[in-house]
Amino acid sequence: AKAPPPASRPRRASAVHRAAWTVAALVALLVAVVLSLAVGARTVAPGTVVEALFQGATGPDAEVVREMRLPRTLIGVMVGAALAVAGTALQGITRNPIADPGILGISQGASVGVVLAIAFAGVHTLAGYVWFAFAGAGLAAVAVYAVAAGGRGGATPVKLALSGAAVNALLVSVTTAVLTTSSSALDEFRFWNVGALQGRDAEVAVQVWPFLLVGLALVASSARGLDALALGEDVAKGLGQR
Repeated sequence: AKAPPPASRPRRASAVHRAAWTVAALVALLVAVVLSLAVGARTVAPGTVVEALFQGATGPDAEVVREMRLPRTLIGVMVGAALAVAGTALQGITRNPIADPGILGISQGASVGVVLAIAFAGVHTLAGYVWFAFAGAGLAAVAVYAVAAGGRGGATPVKLALSGAAVNALLVSVTTAVLTTSSSALDEFRFWNVGALQGRDAEVAVQVWPFLLVGLALVASSARGLDALALGEDVAKGLGQR
């Protein structure tokens, strides 16, 4: 057999390395899911977990696994996936390895939207929060990019980080100003902001997954552009990316 050219060997080794890490991550995720279903106030044997999920077993332990722990675990996995994809996308767009929605003010924009919804619009449900959060996050992202794009050089990674910090500070002051005038809004917002998996049922998972699916599709559709952008803005433009 003909030996592969020397230039292809590092590429092949890198692909094997990435595949190995991917398999290891999937195994770790599977172990975490099993532990989430088995461990709690009452420990359930792994065999009982499998029977409850795939064999329709009955009994108190099976009901606990299906009705309480499975929705909680699914929501946790979906939230983790959403945070990972959001961070990866923003790091690719800004070419900044520490970028995330919090640093760029997007999370705080969502917080302002939720605070205003609670304090002035009388919204008190997840289905109502989400639209105000999206609107606030979108406006914050536009504001950060507009500030960074002004001046010479356009929206460079450094300017995006600095403008994100500035917009984040402004939005924090807006959130604080509203919350100091309403103790009920403060209590409700604090619960929304911290979040919890305890007591979440399948209905919450049903409400969350469509948004996650749309977000994954949008990021996947822009993956080629993010790969080109990683080579530099000039190279990306030369490859036909906007």
